[in-house]
Amino acid sequence: MTAVLAGSDFLRAPVLAAADPDGYKEWHHFVIHGADRRILINLSLTDETTAAGRHRLVPRVIVIAHDGRWSGAIERFDGSDLEVSADLGNLTVGDNTMTVGPDGYRVQLDLPGSRIQGDLVFTPVSRPFVVNNQPVGAGRMNWLFVPRLRAEGRLRLADAEHRIAGELAYHDHNWGRFRWGDDFGWVWGTILPEEPGDPWSMVFLQMTDRRRLHYLSQALYVWHHDKPAAIFRHAAVSTERVGTPAAPPDCTLPPPMRLVLDGTVSGIPERFRIAAARVDDKVHAEFRTGSYARLAQPSELCLTRSTVLYETNGTATVTGRIGGRDIAFTGAGVFEFLDG
Repeated sequence: MTAVLAGSDFLRAPVLAAADPDGYKEWHHFVIHGADRRILINLSLTDETTAAGRHRLVPRVIVIAHDGRWSGAIERFDGSDLEVSADLGNLTVGDNTMTVGPDGYRVQLDLPGSRIQGDLVFTPVSRPFVVNNQPVGAGRMNWLFVPRLRAEGRLRLADAEHRIAGELAYHDHNWGRFRWGDDFGWVWGTILPEEPGDPWSMVFLQMTDRRRLHYLSQALYVWHHDKPAAIFRHAAVSTERVGTPAAPPDCTLPPPMRLVLDGTVSGIPERFRIAAARVDDKVHAEFRTGSYARLAQPSELCLTRSTVLYETNGTATVTGRIGGRDIAFTGAGVFEFLDG
């Protein structure tokens, strides 16, 4: 399984961005589903065009955690702080590193200005899955995800010290060329059971237009132990949004974006329901939003709009039957709702 990972997950930017850097984006995203907390870590590269018309890759590191409420930081670095190893398996951003090794991932964090420091190891316990050439507005995106990993290590965020021992986690790696603010939105969710011994893992994706009137692609991926048990696509999946959270966001990052975003919630449901059926297989899942953080940036296409990623923490209840096996568990969920 780790041999499959090592052969498929590597940095694309040095290869692809050199050929056509315009609009290029790439990020590695990790989510730790702890018993009483969620931790999100994201290392990203984004192409920007200078006033002189030159292209540069701008690295960022995002670390946010939910421990009662969401908090964290986004830090932007200069291109001179970016290094990629010759084998495309090691990304260095300042004093932060992400390494894809023969046994999984290691993420080391050092953001002294935000009082964040950590050292984490993610070991896959399920096979990766790759999707290529997904339309995103006028652009395209590819992704690789690992539905289930084991996380070990530590993370210090301000005054909170997190010790992580064998907690379930999720990882995805995304790369492509598109513009924030183009005509697209998405829902991206990971559901892992509260009981670590439960064999089921789920990942949900829905790509829509900006107003969420039409879906362009959607799928529910279901894993049993380390292998895919079922993939429900397109018309085999239906969703329902119910209600709107009454509470405001725990935080908005970067903080200056609070000046341009109002306090209303446009893109988050209080409950998000997923129903999937194909032949004799069926799954029903309901995600209940707890609290959420807003990650925002200006649109790349319109000066009067912003792109907002709502990172939501909550619980999920799942029932169904796949391949003759019954599914019934309560899970920890993290869903990302994007408004372009």
